[in-house]
Amino acid sequence: MRLKIQAVIMMIAPLGFITGAIAADSDDLQRLITTNQCPGCDLREADLSRAQLSGANLFQADLGGAILRQADLRSANLQEANLYNADLGGASLAASNLFKANLHHANLQRADLREADLGQAMLGRVDLRRADLRDANLFQANLGQAYLEESDLMNSNLQRAFLFRANLERANLTGANLLGADLRSANFSDADLTGASLVGAALNDTNINRAQLSNTNLSGALLQGTTLGPLVCIIDQSVNCAAPPAPPPPLLPADFWDD
Repeated sequence: MRLKIQAVIMMIAPLGFITGAIAADSDDLQRLITTNQCPGCDLREADLSRAQLSGANLFQADLGGAILRQADLRSANLQEANLYNADLGGASLAASNLFKANLHHANLQRADLREADLGQAMLGRVDLRRADLRDANLFQANLGQAYLEESDLMNSNLQRAFLFRANLERANLTGANLLGADLRSANFSDADLTGASLVGAALNDTNINRAQLSNTNLSGALLQGTTLGPLVCIIDQSVNCAAPPAPPPPLLPADFWDD
């Protein structure tokens, strides 16, 4: 019978991490420590800070509320895992599989998610401030009300992603694919959208004030109520915006004097 216990696990040399008070299943935790394989395991609220879990198999594992700060989860299989309210601040998740994972309310500040697969993942109200998401797959991901300030989403795939009311202030979205994305009421203030594709995207009531929009493709995008700010934009199949030219200085009487 699986017993939920409160325990203190001392450092395990092969993994190089220390866990504190936990509510995880003790057998499941030991299985992860010894084999790096724990699909479907109960690891709720486990303290796995700085854990060396590169390549771990955590398919459908329950890591709700787990502490994984600065953990090494590169190339780990977290498909359909529950990471609700988990703390992954500074964690390395490069090339990890998070397809359909539940990361609602999770902390991923400064996390490394380069080339990670977050397709159809639940990322509502997730904290991804200053996270590295270059070349990540976020196809149909739910990022409603997510915090993405200063995140790096260069060349990421955000096709048909849900970003309603997401905050992307000062985010880097150069070359990103946002085809058909729902960006209603999102904040792109000072974001870099150079070369991004927003074909057919819903930008209703979106703030792109001061955003970099050079060669941004807005073909078929919905722009009702969109705040462009003090920019002059030429929109065809792509958009090019620039600050309006400064007005000439007022003429002074001396300007009319003859030499």
